[in-house]
Amino acid sequence: MRKLALIAVLLLAATPLRALDGAAVVDKVFGGAQLRGEATFRWLGLPLYTARLFTPGGGALSWANPVGLELVYARNISRQSLVDATVSELERLEGSRADHGVIGQKLVPCFRDVAEGDQFVATTTSADEVQLFFNGARTCRVSHENLGERFLNIWLSDNSRSPALSRQLRGG
Repeated sequence: MRKLALIAVLLLAATPLRALDGAAVVDKVFGGAQLRGEATFRWLGLPLYTARLFTPGGGALSWANPVGLELVYARNISRQSLVDATVSELERLEGSRADHGVIGQKLVPCFRDVAEGDQFVATTTSADEVQLFFNGARTCRVSHENLGERFLNIWLSDNSRSPALSRQLRGG
C-alpha cells in the first residue's frame, strides 16, 4: 500500500502543472477582472488558439483601464516564431517604425515555446507596460512607449488579422 502511495505521489510530482485559469492570473494583476469576450482563432480551418479578454467588471474595453488577454494554444509554436509574428503584426498594423526591432528584442525573454494546452496571459495596467505570464508564472514586465495598447491591438484592433475575433473578444 505504501509503495502504491509513493508511486502515485511521484507520478503527480512528475506531471507538469497546468496553467492557472486566465481570470485568476489577471485578477492577481488587477482585482475585479471578469470575462468580456472569448473566441477561437483558426488558420486554414485549424484552431491555433482560444483567446479570452478580461476587463474590470467585464466592462467595455477602454485603454484607460487595465486589460488582460489569455491565449490557450492548440498547436506547438516556437518562441522565435511568436517573437517574429509579433513584430510582423506590429509592422502590418502600424507601418514601418524604428522601434519595432527594439520591442521584439524586449519580448524575446518573455516568450516560451508553446505546446497544446499552454497558456500565455498578457496584462496591461498602464499605457507603457505589458506583463506576460506563461502557464501562470510571470515571465516578464516590459516597458515601452504605448506598448500596452500597441501589443494587445494585435488581437483587439479592428485591423487585426481577424477582425471578427477582435469583435468577439471585445464583446461586440
